[in-house]
Amino acid sequence: MDLSKKILKQLVEIKSYSGQEKNLADCIMDLCQKNHLPAEKQDKNIVIKYLAGSKKCLIFNAHMDTVNAGNPQSWQYPPFGKKAGVVKEGKMFGLGTSDDKGGITSLLLLAKTFLNKKPPIDIFITFVVNEELEGTGSQSFLSWFKQNHINKYQDVSVIIAEPTDCYFIEIGHRGNYFLQLKTTGVTGHSSNPEIIENQSIEKMLIAILKIKKLSKELKTFYFDKTLGYPTVCLTGLTSSKASVNKIPFECYSNWDIRTTPFLHDKLLNILEKKLGEEVSIKLIGKPANYGLTENSSNIVKVFKKTVSNLKINISQASNDICFFTQIGIPAVAFGPGNKESVHKENEFIELKNIQKSVDIYSQVIEAYF
Repeated sequence: MDLSKKILKQLVEIKSYSGQEKNLADCIMDLCQKNHLPAEKQDKNIVIKYLAGSKKCLIFNAHMDTVNAGNPQSWQYPPFGKKAGVVKEGKMFGLGTSDDKGGITSLLLLAKTFLNKKPPIDIFITFVVNEELEGTGSQSFLSWFKQNHINKYQDVSVIIAEPTDCYFIEIGHRGNYFLQLKTTGVTGHSSNPEIIENQSIEKMLIAILKIKKLSKELKTFYFDKTLGYPTVCLTGLTSSKASVNKIPFECYSNWDIRTTPFLHDKLLNILEKKLGEEVSIKLIGKPANYGLTENSSNIVKVFKKTVSNLKINISQASNDICFFTQIGIPAVAFGPGNKESVHKENEFIELKNIQKSVDIYSQVIEAYF
């Protein structure tokens, strides 16, 4: 079996939902030790580093966690387990094949090329946890890198091995807030709705209409020429448990709001003013800031020289680019995975893209030097 196929299948077999990456991390460490790669644990992450004594440094980043597979019965091929990693017509199927275990595989193969020929610049290859949620893995790595290494370098850039089909890079993404709104009201028998004016569900419906109207205003006033429009999406609507013939005391709605630079820090104040005291707003997790690398940055210029007909895109979803750009480190996403198949049943990767990404990464390193 081809080495890239063998490694990827081994990784895909292991379920590694966010917060459950330990078994995959142990597997990657075992692969590194068997292949004599200089890997070490960094918090819950894994770091492979090659230090050439250069003033230039490239950081490669891939995440070990995946989203939930959902209903396994919806998958034509198993998402994980011993029967996962089915190969058909040059594609491997399974949860995380593209997001992001194909990226991990390509970076392990890249690390292997440096055993006999050290890179011309310093290289850090990082496998991080919790990217699909709050990005605490990359944040932990950055804290460690700033404390131990960053002062050695005059030039640092990052390549995140997110799926881009090996023909485009992503230079940024919008910020995001995950929110839960809550309304409360008077309970009562649902056979007499006309005498119960203060109903939680009706108040929530009014709040939803206000936010829908607000979303149009946000698009008008907070458009960004690079990152595009902010978006507002209702992702859940529930109420407190009640009998079918009882009006519930509480109603909840969940929202995914994507922000642009001028909107991000203002969003909560805007929502509070628009919705008023009748609606409470609760954060779900920590908001993720926007990330943006300038077209004039060295890493973008190098990719333009290296990849013919390169396209430069913005990611609609957030990723770990923001953590690096927030402290002034340019970062781009480029990897072997299939962008259109991620977070869906029957996720797959074009196997040929794994070696292709390794070759391009190697060329970028040489050009960056």
